[in-house]
Amino acid sequence: MSTAMTTATPTAITSTTEQSNQGAESVFTALQDASNLELIALLFRFGLVEPFLRQLKERAVVFEHNNLSDPNQVAEPAMKEYCSKHGLSNEQERQQWCLKHGMSQADLLSEAIHDWRRTELREQSSSNIESLYLRYKDNLDRVLYSLIRVDDPGLCRELFYAIEAGEISFGEAARLHSRGPEAKTQGIVGPVDLTTPHPEIAGRLRTAQAGQLIGPFEAAEWHTLLRLEYRFDSVYDAHTQNFLEEMNFKSRICGDLKTELQQLSSWLQGQFRDATHNGECRCLARSSTTTGL
Repeated sequence: MSTAMTTATPTAITSTTEQSNQGAESVFTALQDASNLELIALLFRFGLVEPFLRQLKERAVVFEHNNLSDPNQVAEPAMKEYCSKHGLSNEQERQQWCLKHGMSQADLLSEAIHDWRRTELREQSSSNIESLYLRYKDNLDRVLYSLIRVDDPGLCRELFYAIEAGEISFGEAARLHSRGPEAKTQGIVGPVDLTTPHPEIAGRLRTAQAGQLIGPFEAAEWHTLLRLEYRFDSVYDAHTQNFLEEMNFKSRICGDLKTELQQLSSWLQGQFRDATHNGECRCLARSSTTTGL
């Protein structure tokens, strides 16, 4: 039996490898033969069209913005900064980078200038970031808490006094009596941000001290007990500032893409209706056992 297994295993591995290589080759061939229409359809199908459009819109905004440095004047420092950022210390590494990312040398310079001007525009758009931090603090802070939810107010009061007196642990009480999924984790929930819990729970967690037993109170249809275990307070440091600046920048320049998405979707539907009518439409994203997309 051992000998048979030893003999069969390399054959199985070779067969699997060959099938994998054939599958990869068929995908490459299909991509090479795909039309622009089919590639756009795949973006929609795989949920990639929105980030794709965001990148295009961002580049259009940066390119067309008048209150930024002249591309010709910043070309040299922009290229130096881009190469330093990506660890491209010589011409050979730059050439390999271009090949890897499907770019020409002109594309590389364009990317460098775009990054430079994008940074300028982001800095111009980043006023009042500290006030933005205060507005989003509930999204950035994290809390770990214990929760018990029951439908009987009398039981809720009994559990409160029993936990307070040390007659039963919070975790054991949650395991035995809580009606939500927290019963499976001895009442522990989180870490989560303060926008996740029910508002009645979040409001109490926001001002609670670690270890404080809270309740009974009503949250939705439940009679609830609560205990804050740990608070992970966010800090307004360079990392947080950079995160908020990037979020604010993307929100401002891209805005709502619903109109653009709808326009592209409508165009795509029209193209496919015409292609189907003319018998030119082929099946996309089929099973990996086929050679088509």
